[in-house]
Amino acid sequence: MKNSLYFTLVIVLSLLAVILSLAFGPVNIPLYDIFSSFLNPNASVYSKIIIYIRLPRILLAFIVGSSLSVSGAIMQGVFRNPLADPYVTGIASGAGLGAAIAIVFSFVAINFYFISLFAFIGAILTMLLVFLIASLSGDLRAENVLLVGLGLSLFLSALLAITMYFGGQDLQTVFYWLMGSFSGAEWNEVYLSYIVIIPVLIVILILSRDLDAMMIGDDHAYSLGIDVKKRRITFIVLTSLITGIAVSFSGIIGFVGLIIPHMIRLIIGPKNRDLILLSIFLGGAYLVIADTIARSIDIIEELPVGIITSIVGIPIFIFLIIREKRYWR
Repeated sequence: MKNSLYFTLVIVLSLLAVILSLAFGPVNIPLYDIFSSFLNPNASVYSKIIIYIRLPRILLAFIVGSSLSVSGAIMQGVFRNPLADPYVTGIASGAGLGAAIAIVFSFVAINFYFISLFAFIGAILTMLLVFLIASLSGDLRAENVLLVGLGLSLFLSALLAITMYFGGQDLQTVFYWLMGSFSGAEWNEVYLSYIVIIPVLIVILILSRDLDAMMIGDDHAYSLGIDVKKRRITFIVLTSLITGIAVSFSGIIGFVGLIIPHMIRLIIGPKNRDLILLSIFLGGAYLVIADTIARSIDIIEELPVGIITSIVGIPIFIFLIIREKRYWR
């Protein structure tokens, strides 16, 4: 009953975040014009701004926030580590390197979507490489995957730095992408992300009860008939897939997958099904609000949303990790 109340409140918060994000920005739009635009696209002078600029951006920010939050919750459970986040297997570095290659070597001149394509390929190849290297030990234990992911992330970050060093005039474009942004979001990106991510989130929800047992310990999970190795690989692959999609369209946005699961866990406890459900909506709402702030600040260029999430996320994460430590003993 208590969790149902929290779930209702989070849905209401999500709706308010979407509505307020439609209203506020470089141009503030009255609420009446927002609702009338949905009933009649020609009813308001703001209709094109709402339908073709702000709405796809908001929906993309929401699904990216949901993906990162759920991925963070799963990774923290799989590795039984409160510091785990969606990028713990190194896919952020792989995506960043892929995007940098697309920009520096002028693939983006052929088609702008090559940035997203190269970023996604980089993320998925990194995930596969982590599994390949970790499997050489003969056992895909959580510790092996975590350590390989950390090492590979550092190596790919070095390659990214080299690519940026030779980037010349493209350096600013690469840097801006790495900070994360939803500027220029289009409906095609929204359609593709929702078509892929929503089914994956449903599968994660179905499997979430197994994660409860795995967090207690591998022996306990085995005693319940759960194939821990297979399920661990499944969770990492699913979260890497939705994180790769999210990062390919938005760039690297930090701390969403860290702080949102911790905030929810502190309120409702460690039960993963409820945690994932609330993460979908609260993570989406949080990133929509952060993006609204980023595009509403009156400066020469739009502020990358990753800067907002980092500024807000660091102090919140430090506070929450101290408060929540009892769940990880």
